[in-house]
Amino acid sequence: MAFANYDNATAIKMIHAFVPISRLNKGEAGRIIDEVKADGIRVIVKNNSPECVMISVEEYNHVMALASQSFKISQTPEEEANRKAFIQRIRQNVPPPIPPQADRKTVMDEIGPIDVDEEAVLALRRLG
Repeated sequence: MAFANYDNATAIKMIHAFVPISRLNKGEAGRIIDEVKADGIRVIVKNNSPECVMISVEEYNHVMALASQSFKISQTPEEEANRKAFIQRIRQNVPPPIPPQADRKTVMDEIGPIDVDEEAVLALRRLG
């Protein structure tokens, strides 16, 4: 079970993480920021729907550092050359796709009848 590792204290902490936007509107932003610094994340809720997440600057920097590490692919110049050669071999062996060829009758049979607003067509012709 996914929730087996959560105890009552964790559940209470998760419940307190949700902050109604009305607290911000009442001028409690400073208190909420202090709560974020002390306890971690706060989820701002508007009309019972999460709108944004407040985290500390330290947590933000940590998340951004992890994100930049996960997207960096450290390759040696030799590995990069091998990758490019591999892609080139694939491109040489795979012909480009040919667009489907169909005549007007085949396309119209697939689409079926189309309702045309005759007045709108006449109005467009008058404009042109």
